[in-house]
Amino acid sequence: MLKKIISNVILILFISNFIFAKNKIHPALKSAIIPGYGESSLSKPNQSRFFNLLELTLWSTFLGFHTFADHKKSKYKSYAAKYAGTNSENKDHKYWVDIGNYLSLEYHNEEHLRWRQINDIYDQEFNWAWKSKNHMRKFEKMRIESDQFIKFGEYTLGMITLNHIISSINSLYLTKLNDDLKIYSFSNNKDFTFQLLYNF
Repeated sequence: MLKKIISNVILILFISNFIFAKNKIHPALKSAIIPGYGESSLSKPNQSRFFNLLELTLWSTFLGFHTFADHKKSKYKSYAAKYAGTNSENKDHKYWVDIGNYLSLEYHNEEHLRWRQINDIYDQEFNWAWKSKNHMRKFEKMRIESDQFIKFGEYTLGMITLNHIISSINSLYLTKLNDDLKIYSFSNNKDFTFQLLYNF
C-alpha cells in the first residue's frame, strides 16, 4: 500500500510539473495538486510556505505511523509463531484477530459450530494453540497497537486531503481578491494620485 501511495504522489508531481510548464493553470487547481503552489504563483510566499510545510509534516507523520504499524505487525506475528505455533503465510487480518480471542483452533471452531457459523471454521493449516492466556493477551495487545497505528495513518491521509482542499479554496479566494481589487494611478505636473477600486 505504501509503495502505491508514494508512486502515485511521484506520478502526480511529475505530470503536474509538465502541465504547469505547458499551460497556464488556475492557482486553485495548482494548490489542489500541490498545497501552497497556487499561493506561490500568486506571490504569497508566507502562505505558500505554510501549506508546503504542513504537507511535508503530514506525509512524514503518515510514513511514521505506517512504519510503526509494520514493525508492530512483524513483532506480533513472530510472537504468535513462537508461543502459539502459527504460520503467517496466507493469513488475513481476521485470522490474527481470531487467534487473539481464542486459546486454540479447537476452541474457536467449537464455538463457531455452536453458533452455526460454518464459514468461519478454520482447517488444520490455520492451527494455533497458545501456551497460556497471558501469552494470548500480550499478543492481542500488540495486534491492537499495530491496528491503531494503521488507523492513525488513515486519519493523517484524511488531513492531507483536507490540506489540499483548504489550500485550493485559499488560492481561489486570493485569485478573486486580486480580480476584484484594482489599483489605478494618475499623475500630472503637480500631483500624483492612487485610486483603489473594489468590485462587490
